[in-house]
Amino acid sequence: MDWIGNIFIVLGLWYIGNKKRWAFLFSVVGETCWIVYSLTIGLYSLAVICTVFAVLAIRSYYKWGQV
Repeated sequence: MDWIGNIFIVLGLWYIGNKKRWAFLFSVVGETCWIVYSLTIGLYSLAVICTVFAVLAIRSYYKWGQV
């Protein structure tokens, strides 16, 4: 699960660099993988920060739509 999350996060960052709005959705999927993984192994602080990152990616997705 952690490797899948990493792949999605890297793809999201790559496509954000190419100015693709939907790239933030890759980041959300990656962060969701990390949230599930961190809750499974009991790393609650990691789950919290991944949740924050996912919320920020969702916010950015909507903000880019307003431009």
